Amino acid sequence: MEPQEERETQVAAWLKKIFGDHPIPQYEVNPRTTEILHHLSERNRVRDRDVYLVIEDLKQKASEYESEGEIKSRVLNENK
Repeated sequence: MEPQEERETQVAAWLKKIFGDHPIPQYEVNPRTTEILHHLSERNRVRDRDVYLVIEDLKQKASEYESEGEIKSRVLNENK
């Protein structure tokens, strides 16, 4: 596949993912719109990855805080 055709395919897949069951709005498929949409899809992919990493970090911190709270609770209960 040529790079332009490959980008058009990637853009179409991204739009399908974004719109889900809703119809994809019509747009003129030309090199300029494909380039713009491809750029947006790449930025969206990077943003999704960053958000995923933040969520995983927050889950890890929550787990650590919960463990720390349980330890402190046990220590306090032992000292009663």
